[in-house]
Amino acid sequence: LVIGLAAGAAAGWLLGVLAGVEPRLRSFLEPLRWVVMTIPAVIIASLAMVWFGLGDFTVIFMVAVVVFPTMFVNTVAGVLAIDPRLTEMGRVYRFRRRLMLTEVYLPGIASPALAGLTLAAGIGVRAVVLGEVLAAMSGVGHAFSRAKSYLETEEMFAWIVVLLVLMAALELGVLRPL
Repeated sequence: LVIGLAAGAAAGWLLGVLAGVEPRLRSFLEPLRWVVMTIPAVIIASLAMVWFGLGDFTVIFMVAVVVFPTMFVNTVAGVLAIDPRLTEMGRVYRFRRRLMLTEVYLPGIASPALAGLTLAAGIGVRAVVLGEVLAAMSGVGHAFSRAKSYLETEEMFAWIVVLLVLMAALELGVLRPL
């Protein structure tokens, strides 16, 4: 979860900032974002299994692909919501790109990007479980699937509680303090 979430969120954030600033890049990436958001996670998992086989890398890849569009959309929206007068001021005073990034864009996109990260984390947890059910030999999803196969209802609910605790720790311990 952590690796896939970090990779997908970082790629979505970086490309979202670049696409928000550069309309031609945004026009190029929008169809890709639309396709990735539209394809169901189970199909992404199936394709990842064909490409990479069973194992952790397949789950990490799947999580990264599934969380990418959420971060991308929120980051682009954050960049586009920045007051145009601020960016104009930066151009008039000939701010360097780094100064524009640190003083205008990053503060302007912080709130939408963190909202996107919170959404991406929830989506990522579901993607991990799906990926582990289908393509992993270990993990919560694999254990849940095994318990389901043997009709071990108590164990199934125990894994659901583990997931809830994991998400609570992630959101309350990491994302909210950010």
